[in-house]
Parts: sequence; C-alpha cells; structure tokens
Amino acid sequence: MGTPAHRFLKIFACSVVVVSLVVASINLVAFRYMTRADNQDIVQLLSGWGRTYKPILFDEFAPSVAVYGASWARDAFDPLEAGNLIGRSFFNHAVSGGTPYETRRFADASLDNTNLETAIVNLDSFLRAEAVAQVRYGFDESLLDFHADGSPNHWARLRRAYSLALSGWAIGTNVGLVSAILTRDAGAARPEYLRAYQRADLTSRSLDMERARRRIFPDSGDSRETAGVQPVNAFSADGVAELEHVIDGFCRAGVDVYAYFNPFHAWQYPCQSEALAELATLAFLREKQKQCASTIRYYDFDYPNSVTLEGVLTPVVSSEYFRPDYHPRPSVGQLMAARMFDRDFPAGTPPAVQHDFGIELLSHGAAEDWLLSRAARCHGDWGEDGYATFMAALGPR
Repeated sequence: MGTPAHRFLKIFACSVVVVSLVVASINLVAFRYMTRADNQDIVQLLSGWGRTYKPILFDEFAPSVAVYGASWARDAFDPLEAGNLIGRSFFNHAVSGGTPYETRRFADASLDNTNLETAIVNLDSFLRAEAVAQVRYGFDESLLDFHADGSPNHWARLRRAYSLALSGWAIGTNVGLVSAILTRDAGAARPEYLRAYQRADLTSRSLDMERARRRIFPDSGDSRETAGVQPVNAFSADGVAELEHVIDGFCRAGVDVYAYFNPFHAWQYPCQSEALAELATLAFLREKQKQCASTIRYYDFDYPNSVTLEGVLTPVVSSEYFRPDYHPRPSVGQLMAARMFDRDFPAGTPPAVQHDFGIELLSHGAAEDWLLSRAARCHGDWGEDGYATFMAALGPR
C-alpha cells in the first residue's frame, strides 16, 4: 500500500505528467496554427514573444526575403502583403525593442537557410540604438542554430521542442494568437487585432505640426520655428560593430543586403536624417560593397517628403502612415518594399509619394548631393526648383 507520503508523491507525479501532457498537446496544436500561411500577418506582427518563436518559424518557412531590426521594422512590414507585392516569400524577423546584439544573433542564425536571397536591414536599429542591455527579456540563445562564436548549436532542436511544448512563452504567445485569430474571424478590421495597423490621430499634435510647418516650408515666413528640434543621437559604436558583423555574414553567404533608414514623422524626430550621419553611412556601405560578392543597396526614407510630412500642410485625423506611437504602419512598408524591389506602388499611392519617397544611393551618380539637398529641406531650404516641384506633386490642398 505504501505510506501516505509515498501515495501523495505518486498522485502528485501523475498529476504533473497529466497536466504536462495536456499543456504540451494544446501548445503543439496551437503551433500548427502558427505555421499556417494565412496566419502569418498575425503571428509575425504580434508583439511580446518574437524573440523566442521567430527563429523557430524562420527555419520552418525558409523564406527568400527577411527583414531584421527593432519595432520600426517589425511594425512596417506585413509579411503577407509584402510577399504578395514583391512576389517572393517574406519573413519579418524584427522584434520589439530589438538590440543590435539580438539582431546580429538572429542574422547569424539565418545563414544556414539556403533559400534566403535578400536581407532587409533597418539601419536605425543599429546606428541609433540607445544605451541598453545587450539583450531583452525573452531572448534565448539556446534556441538559435549557432552559438555566438559561430559554432553549431547541436542542442537547438531539443531546446525548441521543449520550449514549444512546455514553456511559459508558448502559453503566452498562444493566448494572444488565438485571441487575435478569433477576433479576425469574427469580421473585425485589422486595427482591432493588430496594433501595427492602428492609426495615429495627427490633429492631437496640432502644435507640433505647426512647428514643423513653420520650420520646413519657405512660405511660413521669417518666423519659422526652430524651437523643439531634437539633436540626432550619436551613432552607437557597438551598433556599428554589430552592423558590420551582420553585413559581413550575409556577404559571405551570398545574400543581398538592402539597408535602409526608417521614415520618421517630421514632428517626432525633426531632421533625424542629419547629412553628416547619412554621408558617413554611405561611405561605410561603399567600402563594404567593395568586399562583398553579393549586392548591397542603401535606401534613405528619413527626410521631409509627403510621408514624413503627413498632416503638416493639411490637417489629418487618422494617419495613413503612422501608428499612435508614430512607428510606421504596414502601409509604409509597402511603399518601401515597392521602392526597394522595383515594383509598382500599391494602387492609390499618391503621386507625391511616387515622385519622391526614398532612393537607392549606392548606385546613384550624385548620392552626396541628393543627401545634402534632402537634409536641407529640414530647415526650409528646398533648392531652386525643389519646393515648387514638391508642391506641384502634392496637388490641390
């Protein structure tokens, strides 16, 4: 019969086994939902546990194109819409608050995917990174294919199997995933179950919009605002080192690198695209291209244009381009993807966006002049014809 203590231990052990089997079954069934192609906009745009499940899903899908960076990139690229636009399989590997080290490690772990042809790298996530811890909560290097020194991680599959079946992050992710799927299937609009699609109310920033207008547009007169302009953060030395590691790794693997500066709204980070910083990036990437067997492209979207100036000239309540926290919405990701992959812009794209939203600088014959002219717009200097051309492209207001 055994002592009461022995009987208790047996009952307890059996209970643990039963509960573990139930939890594992639920989590593994939920993971099947995570791997369904039609759920990837929800799965890859949800915040919270991307650090742990995205490396696993990346290997599951083995995409042709992937984007890396922090939430500026995570919110901008809907993998379903971007993939449909460019006609290639697309994976969003960016995570909320992604640090340069984390992004580098995700890139390292991607190099054994022989299908990967193009890596989109958000430069802001490396170069404008604040002084933060090397990693954030939820990052688990034991799930990655390679150790930090480049050696294979032979225990990765076992760690992934345990994490998918029994870990707390799996439970948390599955609750959010199922909730979003049920909301979507009930007929809700995307902003109701995906934060990336929520829209900023630009009229709530009317004073900031007016300051930006008075600073940037020549017809604002001599009283143009200069107060409130924030200095550009110095580039992070650690971020530059991690970025160089990422580019070198993709170059060795024969993966093309599309590096880009994210578009920030004019009121939030005025003149974030300081000319000296972006000229230095241009020189850095030119040197990298000389050593790279694959192609490097460099795109700048962060200067006064019709996207970053949304609501400055004409009041806008519900932003087409920015979330309430002024991260770019997937509508901006579609515009950037169209420019990067030489595709037609989505139907209904305003002429002003098509006329002037980003450019590839490494192949541009006058890249330095282009950067300087766009940076000058931050202070109302549009050049001899630039202002008239821009206003004409905007059309009637």
